[in-house]
Amino acid sequence: MINNILKEISSNSINSYIEKDLDDFYAKSSQHANFNSRLEDKISWVFAKNADWPNCIFRANLVDLNIENEILEIKKLILEGKAPNGWTVGPLTKPSNLGHLLEKNGFSNVYQQVGMAVDLKNIKNEMIYNNDLEVELVDNEESLEQWAKTVSLVFSVKVDFELLKFLRLQPEVKFYIGNFEGKVISTLMLYLSSGVAGLHAVSTLSEYRGKGFGLIISGNALLDAYKMGFYVGVLQASTLGERVYKKLGFQKYCDIISYELTE
Repeated sequence: MINNILKEISSNSINSYIEKDLDDFYAKSSQHANFNSRLEDKISWVFAKNADWPNCIFRANLVDLNIENEILEIKKLILEGKAPNGWTVGPLTKPSNLGHLLEKNGFSNVYQQVGMAVDLKNIKNEMIYNNDLEVELVDNEESLEQWAKTVSLVFSVKVDFELLKFLRLQPEVKFYIGNFEGKVISTLMLYLSSGVAGLHAVSTLSEYRGKGFGLIISGNALLDAYKMGFYVGVLQASTLGERVYKKLGFQKYCDIISYELTE
């Protein structure tokens, strides 16, 4: 059963919250000097100079334009190294068939996630209490370095530490680490925007997976968000993650698909 607060919000609105939280994070990251970014009404992207993440085209609004010409123009920029080779398509994307048009023009569907939401007052507390994992809010650069190292290992990406230092000073951003037996083994970033609490970069070192640590750190961060006055939590999960996050009460609402130029 869908949670009470989500019953009062249309599915289209929930979809908007899910994607907009992600877009807002990209837009915030694009403000840093280490990124060559474009923020326009018709298309936006965040393009890292010295890192792999975040790095994508997003927030396409190509209605009333020659869409295929716009795609070909961006394709040219990607080939010239002037735009990121990653294009996120979600429920706010216009036109709604943009994914099909991208595939027609040499892009491939490389990664599919599900957009999920939960009523924070109904987070299943019994899933998140575990004395073995100590969840901490990152409040210094040493802990932030541990956060960056863990995310880099789990996702095999280069992270821009200067960006992380910038983000940690923003009121809408909270970084968390999970310590197990004195070792940082789990991380996430909480991004508070558009009236919702979004989970990003949730990671657990491979040798510690299957123990529920991802749920524990996620639940703790979401409960913190609820105490701060947020009532809806959102995230983008893999197919495996979808099954896991249903244990916290999350429901699927939309698909978020990543395309890359492969031709």
